[in-house]
Amino acid sequence: MRLLLVMPTGLQVGYDAYFSSSPLGIETVAAHVRHCADVMLADMRGKGHDVEAHAEELLKNDPDMVGVSVNSAPHTKYTLALAAAVKRRRPGVRVVLGGQQATFLTDEMMAPGHVDAVIRGEGELALRDIVTRGGFEGVRGVSWRSNGTIHNEPDRPLIENMDDVLPPARDLLPDRQRYRVGKYRVEGLETSRGCAHHCSFCSVRNFHRGRWRPKSVQRVMREVDELLDRCRYPKVIYFVDDNFSTDVRRMEEICRAIVERKAHDTFFWCQARVDALAKRPDLVEWMGRAHFTAVLLGLETPVARLLKSSGKNITVAQTMKTIELLHANDIGAWGTFTLGLPGETLDDAQATVDFIPATGVDVAQITVATPIPGSNLYDEGKAQGSLLVTDWDQYDFTSPTMKGQLPKKKLDALMHRAYLKVYLSGRFFRSMFSQRTNLQRLRRTMFGVFWSWIWFLVKGQVRGWFGLRRKSSQPHRREAPRKGPQGRPGSDAPL
Repeated sequence: MRLLLVMPTGLQVGYDAYFSSSPLGIETVAAHVRHCADVMLADMRGKGHDVEAHAEELLKNDPDMVGVSVNSAPHTKYTLALAAAVKRRRPGVRVVLGGQQATFLTDEMMAPGHVDAVIRGEGELALRDIVTRGGFEGVRGVSWRSNGTIHNEPDRPLIENMDDVLPPARDLLPDRQRYRVGKYRVEGLETSRGCAHHCSFCSVRNFHRGRWRPKSVQRVMREVDELLDRCRYPKVIYFVDDNFSTDVRRMEEICRAIVERKAHDTFFWCQARVDALAKRPDLVEWMGRAHFTAVLLGLETPVARLLKSSGKNITVAQTMKTIELLHANDIGAWGTFTLGLPGETLDDAQATVDFIPATGVDVAQITVATPIPGSNLYDEGKAQGSLLVTDWDQYDFTSPTMKGQLPKKKLDALMHRAYLKVYLSGRFFRSMFSQRTNLQRLRRTMFGVFWSWIWFLVKGQVRGWFGLRRKSSQPHRREAPRKGPQGRPGSDAPL
């Protein structure tokens, strides 16, 4: 069997060419099926949204099966349109979807009739069973279509021993030049799955059934060693875990093991919680010694009422203490902030905007609370009738999608004001021209990302003035009418 695994294109956020990481999900799935199939990978990010052209490109690989990872709401309409375009050209090619969005919206994925199966939950073992059996029937964790009827097999148990998960098949995408932040190459590395916390806007906990499952330190370091050996250039290894600090003792062990490697041309990034790091100054010191240069922190808002109602359960004091500790150890703070949480007032939103530069973060990332499928926010919004839109293209993390949120123009103005306060501050400028430290490197790099985004906004404004539309800005529409193999117009309906 010839199996093609696809990472779909998603949002155009303005800094795509400046900051991109490898498609770790499909690379990991590929590692589990390459012994029983001829596996190919295709990363469609940054290639526009012309599904007709993309279908033509993908089918040049002559696949028997196409698997697409659908992990985010903005992937949805593009993926369904791509499935339709593939089926018009090659009806015999089986199309399989997986990922978080596909898991939580299985019925919607199957309804148009162009998708043969959806893998619910973790995909490695389910896809292996599909390939080895030659079909979908009896494969746990799979919903599949036969003669117009959809069959839902029982859920598949989670992988218990995470050390059994094979390292990603990175060699199937040998050109790694595009995966970088500024001049540094970026390689993702997973050390655990799941999260034990209850943030209302996140679907990770529900996808992993409320469990956190780590790989052993020895298993993690084998993969680190592999990357250090094969990637002999300045690089960032990004630990992609949703919460790298779940077990701080394990985290310290990993840091100590990295220090022993003396990999001076390699930097490390991770995601962590401020309530964990604020209590462990010694751990943050080890992170600095291990060349951690950026830690992504979910800071959201300074409004205690909203932190509690969203399930975040952190404090401003923990936030400020953690950033102070990181900076003292030459580590950058990458803060993520959220506007539009349920119950937020205009005063609350303005307090968040003022809070962002006051934290001293080195990188600011601001989103609008979005009820993504699988999150408690989505379930509550659906039950209460507070969801404003059902068009997944509008679930772009910058637009209002729930009742009670501010209008988009107001949200955009608040976000832009906060970004300008961070990246055009005197402190930020002075830091970029200080002695060459990890913080200075990060700030210079992210300043380039910032201006890439600014240029993206300017181009969009100019297009608006002249009535021009970004090429292929709507993933569910064609660039131009084309005909399928039966001479029908190449439309993307039904969607």
